Amino acid sequence: MRPTPSRFAAVAALLSISAACGGGAPAITVSVSPASPFVGVGQTQQFTATVAGAVDQSVTWTVTEDNGGTISAGGLYTAPLLPGSFHVVAISVAVGSRNGTATVSVLPPPACTLETPQPSALPAQVIELGVHTTGEAVTFQVPAATGSVTLLQQGTELLAAQSITLNGKLSPNTVVPATIRVNGTLYYDQNTQPPADPASWGSPNGIGSMYFDSSSPWTGTVTVPNTSNALEYVAANGGVPAGTWSIQVFDYASGCSKPSCAIGDGSTSYPPGKYDLKALLKPGPVPATGTLDVTFYLVTDRFTKATAEADGSMARMRETLGAYFLRAGVALGTVTFVDLPADVKVRYASGVNVDGTPPCDDVAAVLRMANPGNAMNLFLVNSLFSNQGGGYTFVGLDGTVPGPSSVGGTVASGALVSIANLARPISCPPGIDLLGCGADFTAYVAAHEAGHFMGLYHVTEQDGALFDPVKDTPTCPLASCAPGKTEVVVADCLKYPATACGGGDNLMFWLLSRALSTGALSSQQSSIMRANPLVR
Repeated sequence: MRPTPSRFAAVAALLSISAACGGGAPAITVSVSPASPFVGVGQTQQFTATVAGAVDQSVTWTVTEDNGGTISAGGLYTAPLLPGSFHVVAISVAVGSRNGTATVSVLPPPACTLETPQPSALPAQVIELGVHTTGEAVTFQVPAATGSVTLLQQGTELLAAQSITLNGKLSPNTVVPATIRVNGTLYYDQNTQPPADPASWGSPNGIGSMYFDSSSPWTGTVTVPNTSNALEYVAANGGVPAGTWSIQVFDYASGCSKPSCAIGDGSTSYPPGKYDLKALLKPGPVPATGTLDVTFYLVTDRFTKATAEADGSMARMRETLGAYFLRAGVALGTVTFVDLPADVKVRYASGVNVDGTPPCDDVAAVLRMANPGNAMNLFLVNSLFSNQGGGYTFVGLDGTVPGPSSVGGTVASGALVSIANLARPISCPPGIDLLGCGADFTAYVAAHEAGHFMGLYHVTEQDGALFDPVKDTPTCPLASCAPGKTEVVVADCLKYPATACGGGDNLMFWLLSRALSTGALSSQQSSIMRANPLVR
């Protein structure tokens, strides 16, 4: 259980315990300092020890009490999967009888309560389609001169959140329409993968005009236009196709009927999932400019609302974020800081685990805290970490691509951004400097994740085999740009920007390079962002 306020004081008193040598010798004190006296189950945090009065600062680390977790030689504590209070002990190597102890309280996981689907915060053009089960076909009318359509499926029961195992691979139970038809013409089929090269897709009046490729358990979103074909249609006709739109409600688990597919929890059958459907309509055509409001949620013990508003690094980060948005013709509007409760900051003080995206994991638990409102929600966290290796440091993560614009409280209502680099250094030179300015680096990450939320995919994925559905962004195929490698990096994709092996400097490249990334955006990428309901 979470400690009561009186135990908070007791914990603080235990953070430094000393023992004095006899015979008039100077006192030798071993002090143990945790990053926080609290940690979530299974999470990690760093402990440091100082041996005052001894030249040798070496210590050995132990953890006492059953199921007390583990600690490395460097003092990195990994909490157990059970809550409780445990003692981390540092024993001086030079003076073995001297030790210091710190008590760490391991907090239980947050309760997983999935809220009732919220209404959109948009003032108009929202069609509430009600609750439907997988397999149902749902129709609605789209009037002429509608610039974009966002289709949102949000689960109404926990069953819809299960995972599936297909061909031995565990995957989230992604929520996406099985098909989308307009006036009887098939525009989207989740069983038909479009060609990798967007230039070879079909006409604007058929398959290939809508694209979806994301992990979206519980809450799934599709926004049109998000391809070159659809953008060209909207530009020529003043909006998306008008008339009767029909979607078939679907999630991956409802299609899990093959022998190679099984429900993640071992079930042999799966009841139909139930989803609340909305259609968000934005008047057309796609505007040439727009304004985007941003809400920063402080999931960090480094800032309060007041200190964040006055902080120089935060101000520089906002300024640079606005500069990136302007490249898409989007001005930064109202910026709001929201201070999350103290127990939330404590729980994620050592970072947010990004290994899982199901509705009860860390990522979803944080993103569910978004309030209703037509703003881009960015959750600022101390760090993001993974226990699965891979060699890369995570600096940002989006809930899904695209996000449920203007609908708060879902498991995907925003993006996570690490502020580990924010104040390095505190003062930054004029102009954007990713190499030396941590605030600029943080702004780049925030702009990238906002791009995802507003419908942009990576211009080239890590494997160099999948590209975004936009014709005017360069591609970077692995075979021709990085032969013999297993992935493409920024330098590989700056060789021939005008033809092949380009896009490494694009804001939406899968990897960020402090030295080479510039945050470029193409004309059609910018149009996709401005078509999103968040942009006013």
